[in-house]
Amino acid sequence: MQDQDAQTISARLFAKRSGPLGFGTGLLHHAGSPSNAVRLLRDAHDQGISYFDTARLYADGEAEKLLGAAFSHMRNDIIITTKVGILPVRRGLATRASGKAAAVLRRIPPLKAVVPEPVVQHPEFGVFDPRRMQQSLETSLKFLRTDHVDALLLHECTLADVRKDEVRAFLEQAVKSGKARMYGVAPSAHEMLAIAKSGEPFGAVAQFDTAIREHFPLSGEGKPPLIVTHSCLGQDFRAIVNRLGSDAGLRQRWLQAVGVDADDTAQVAQAFLAHALAQNPEGLVLFSTTRPERLKANLAAESWLESPDRCAEAGKLIAEFRANEGASRQS
Repeated sequence: MQDQDAQTISARLFAKRSGPLGFGTGLLHHAGSPSNAVRLLRDAHDQGISYFDTARLYADGEAEKLLGAAFSHMRNDIIITTKVGILPVRRGLATRASGKAAAVLRRIPPLKAVVPEPVVQHPEFGVFDPRRMQQSLETSLKFLRTDHVDALLLHECTLADVRKDEVRAFLEQAVKSGKARMYGVAPSAHEMLAIAKSGEPFGAVAQFDTAIREHFPLSGEGKPPLIVTHSCLGQDFRAIVNRLGSDAGLRQRWLQAVGVDADDTAQVAQAFLAHALAQNPEGLVLFSTTRPERLKANLAAESWLESPDRCAEAGKLIAEFRANEGASRQS
């Protein structure tokens, strides 16, 4: 059942114009307004994106609502992955009102000493008990305005979490009930490698940082039908953009090797996305943006796959940069 559903989703995905690129919704709260965010999501779909990755935590807890607003009328046209395991900060009316009141009162000198500071709230991690996972899933479905998600992942889980019978029972029941088509894991890079090494079954999807793609799977056994990588436009990308801005020789090497104008950040981003796609040929690569003009540029990275040598050269430049950065940090 799990493998069958994953293969069905993969077939649906690759039938879409966007192919192996998916959209991550973690930055939607920076889109300027909810209407801008909804418009961005619809633009992404219009330009070919069919796979949308979200979580209760994303966009300050608003991402799922925004996806629901954007796509509730066309649910069958998109693929949605969400997660359980991290609960966002509670932002109820009473909580917001008390925090604002305390902040205002503390600006009055005589009251500053007697009015306590507003409580700093943080997301709650490691929420893998069945009762709260079920509540989280039900909330996600309500926000998404749907009766099911295509994949349900354990958010920032550990090997210990994956091994718990009650966690697996919850995931299997979510699939059996039709509220999730399949399940999997979305851990940190370290925990993903630990889970893979353990041989512990973890479902039909593995989502992890693109930096460890070359190390996974460790063997042919247990390979999930769908591998999803993320963060290829993260720390390494930002670091190399900064370096390119000050190193004329490096800019020239990029131009000669892969034809990228290193002064154009969008072209450098294409190179990173293309490298991530080449590393994950049967899976998915996620990217995020709040700028509509970047959608088309990022989607153009798929065209690089028609030139394997160009992708390989980009990979060499990125690997060389990572190695040099690692050596610099150790020295």
